[in-house]
Amino acid sequence: MADKSKKKKPQPRVSGEMNILMMEALMDHIPDSIYFKDPESRIIRVNRACAEMAYKMKSPEEAVGKTDFDIFSKEHASQAYADEQRIIKTGKPIVNIEEKETWRFEKEPRWISTTKMPFYDREGNIIGTFGISRDISDRKKAEEKVEYLSFHDTLTGLHNRAYFEEELARLNTPRQLPLTIVMGDVNGLKVINDAYGHTKGDEFLVKIAGILKDAFRDEDILSRWGGDEFITILPKTTYRDAQKIVRRIKSLCKKRKTKDMPLSISLGIATKKEPEEKIEDVIKKAEDKMYKCKVADSKSVHESLVESLKENLKKGDSRNDTRIKKMEEYALLLGEKLNLSYTKLDELKLLINLHNIGKIALVDEIMSKRGRLTKEEWGIIKELPLIGYRIAESSQKLRPIAEPILAHHEWYNGSGYPRGIKGEEIPIISRISAIINAYEAMTSPRPYRKKMAKKEAIEEIKRCSGTQFDPAIAKVFIEVLKKEKEE
Repeated sequence: MADKSKKKKPQPRVSGEMNILMMEALMDHIPDSIYFKDPESRIIRVNRACAEMAYKMKSPEEAVGKTDFDIFSKEHASQAYADEQRIIKTGKPIVNIEEKETWRFEKEPRWISTTKMPFYDREGNIIGTFGISRDISDRKKAEEKVEYLSFHDTLTGLHNRAYFEEELARLNTPRQLPLTIVMGDVNGLKVINDAYGHTKGDEFLVKIAGILKDAFRDEDILSRWGGDEFITILPKTTYRDAQKIVRRIKSLCKKRKTKDMPLSISLGIATKKEPEEKIEDVIKKAEDKMYKCKVADSKSVHESLVESLKENLKKGDSRNDTRIKKMEEYALLLGEKLNLSYTKLDELKLLINLHNIGKIALVDEIMSKRGRLTKEEWGIIKELPLIGYRIAESSQKLRPIAEPILAHHEWYNGSGYPRGIKGEEIPIISRISAIINAYEAMTSPRPYRKKMAKKEAIEEIKRCSGTQFDPAIAKVFIEVLKKEKEE
């Protein structure tokens, strides 16, 4: 049974002095800004965080007597003054509003969450306002970043498809007619990806995006539609005006192209003129026109890319133009003696120049190495025919020599790479090109050995006939070489 005689412990009493000490502790140590203002919105008191961190003052006393007009921009100070006067008039607080503070002097704006209350005297009269503000700039920046990423393409910085669709719904109104759609598809991206790698392909897309940004107007909604496709909404724009922009894009592509990166994009235009037209049909029409342009553009684009690839191959090539021309002559002589068709002769000439196209993707250190290759490096070298095959397959002009590129390092007896095929399984133009390139390599100086004389090279071809080289082709080639004068 509880002892009722026990008295309850007396509750601690908080004196007026204790209240003041607690208030001082709160004001000095809370990280949020606290401020008190009189009926004219002049500062009566602020805490240390408000003075030093927010206002960048040396002490809280420095803020006393000032107004927001002394600290903030006129726009922000006017809004704060209006809010505080309304609180004084109505007694209604403002709770957790998010606002952007801009300053009178040069200082980075910040976002804050603010609560402002009426400040009463002991008789219940409003004698001013007090408030507390918390810096939420970091949270706002994070939110803005998330919002940016949700509506922007991370590679090009353009708007993405989600944003495009929202803006299309907003702009698809009679007030915006004529409403024009321009759709674009980048030419040659796959070739560049296969030849130089996806980093170079990304650079290619960024350059195209930069051209589009410069060509379209601020009011146009330019977006990345997909991998290599872009789409733009042009409000209140006629078909003819859109054509002018397209011509500007073509002109900028020509101006900004480089030897190793020809820039090209096929574009289609369609315009909605009447309210009853479906915007989906307009987009489809722009897309159809774009693909028709792509068919027309493809030949010249691929020719430019092939020339670009040839130029880049020359950078690491020890052969000069005279030697390359001589190899082409050998190729045509052998091809004619072996009764190749005109089409095959053209392919052979192309193969002579581009059989090693895969090395574009190879690191310079391996290509220029003087000593023996390591097992890992040799493994990379053996991948080159496959890389070259993929590059050629992605180009309309090079596709006919894709298989010969893949087979260029196969040996007649099946001990070559990458597939180990033999004899007539190897395309004939690969067998011809292989022996001509081998002869050129033997009779040219290399960092790791001396060049051979013609007689030595002929003896080497004889020795490798039936193993590395097709014996029938070797016989014809030796005959051609013997008819020439000794170099």
